[in-house]
Amino acid sequence: MAGNSNNIIVGSAQVLLDSVDVGFTIGGTTVRYEPEVREVFADQAVGVVRKARTSERMFVTTTMLEVTLVQLRRAFMLPQANYSSGTSTLTLGYNSACWVEEFELILIGVGPTCGTRTWTFGTVTTLNQKEYNMTREEETAFEVEFECLKNASGNFGTVVDS
Repeated sequence: MAGNSNNIIVGSAQVLLDSVDVGFTIGGTTVRYEPEVREVFADQAVGVVRKARTSERMFVTTTMLEVTLVQLRRAFMLPQANYSSGTSTLTLGYNSACWVEEFELILIGVGPTCGTRTWTFGTVTTLNQKEYNMTREEETAFEVEFECLKNASGNFGTVVDS
């Protein structure tokens, strides 16, 4: 069996939201693709005769170690007005279903042959459940899952090796 060990990738990713580094993360960063398929059965066959993709979703999950109020505001999908730069207070909660903040998400990590692999997602949002855990035994780490939204061309984004 032949293989190329230069194609084995080891390393973490730098995570940027709107071109701003989120800082230290722990446990890695995961890109998850979730297709939904329709299985077609025919009376004349004992089993699936065709599969058709009916929907697809993409998610990026990372766990932040630098849990600033700015990071919490973004993760909890709160408007900028809930936190004023230079203050030490973030107001929790928001009563408008019409407002959603969207970000550009970029992951920069190691690529094949020790190059760079850059994932760019033009539009992501964080409308999902969050847990903020504080324990005596461990550092406070805050997991955030971003859902990648498609652009007008039907694409989530790009992956580029350089």
